[in-house]
Amino acid sequence: MVAPGEIGVKFNDIGALEEVKKALNELVILPMRRPELFSHGNLLRPCKGISLFGPPGTGKTLLAKALATEAGANFISITGSTLTSKWFGDAKKLTKALFSFASKLDPVIIFVDEVDSLLGARGGSFEHEATRGMRNEFMAAWDGLRSKVSQRILILGATNRPFDLDDVVIRRLPRRQVCFRKYLGIFSIASYL
Repeated sequence: MVAPGEIGVKFNDIGALEEVKKALNELVILPMRRPELFSHGNLLRPCKGISLFGPPGTGKTLLAKALATEAGANFISITGSTLTSKWFGDAKKLTKALFSFASKLDPVIIFVDEVDSLLGARGGSFEHEATRGMRNEFMAAWDGLRSKVSQRILILGATNRPFDLDDVVIRRLPRRQVCFRKYLGIFSIASYL
């Protein structure tokens, strides 16, 4: 966990991605800094998840750090290895502990780097029961089944393979931002949408 004052990266440190920064300002920073504006009605409820995707090296991780600083939110960065264990049942306990810890740090951004490795499509022959249980626990906690509506916990996923995400994850990440620089002309935005 990193406190917002200790991250050391701001939006001004990022030289490009102006459209993405503007969208994140509206989707994340405003609801976290002014929660009273979003407390009435379902239409004004802030989103619980955002996906940043684009080719490697386009600033997704740097953008996540800057977002936490600008929003004044605590920052927790996790990867697939953070929540997995060789002991059966530990992955579910670690996932439950992550969300319990995050609820005490409110507001918080949980950054899932390479979200496709942790929450990829289900049903493969290689999927283990423990992985499925951890993923189900993550989804239940993400939905807020054991939390208050007023909690400000945001899941920010970054990937360069958005098509590998599970459909359930895509539904929970309704806001998707393409991080990509124009000089990387090999990728087309239309192919991601």
